[in-house]
Amino acid sequence: MSMPPPDTQTPPVTVIPTAILAGEALSATVDVSGNDAAYVLMPGEWDDAALTFQVSTDGITFWDLCDEHGKEVVVTCKPASAVIMHTNLKAVGFFRIRSGTSEAPIAQSENRNFKIVC
Repeated sequence: MSMPPPDTQTPPVTVIPTAILAGEALSATVDVSGNDAAYVLMPGEWDDAALTFQVSTDGITFWDLCDEHGKEVVVTCKPASAVIMHTNLKAVGFFRIRSGTSEAPIAQSENRNFKIVC
């Protein structure tokens, strides 16, 4: 099989792991400052909850991610699925995944491992 010409090759994919630990609702910090987060690959097991996000420019101070109407961005998800990211998380530099919402976080019963595909 021949390779396509260099200008039509698919760029390499970056996969960044993160997790929400058992008893917690927030993931570890994900650094996407050099990448565009395209998908969140969900773990195979998941205690029923939506996904929300916190964003940061420095990886230290975080804010809840809201849309242009001031409503928290809430993503419905299911286990073992790829969740498309409609939000430009590259511009913020860092983010965390939350199980549930800022008003009602849902602690996961087991460690939940995610992969961020950039």
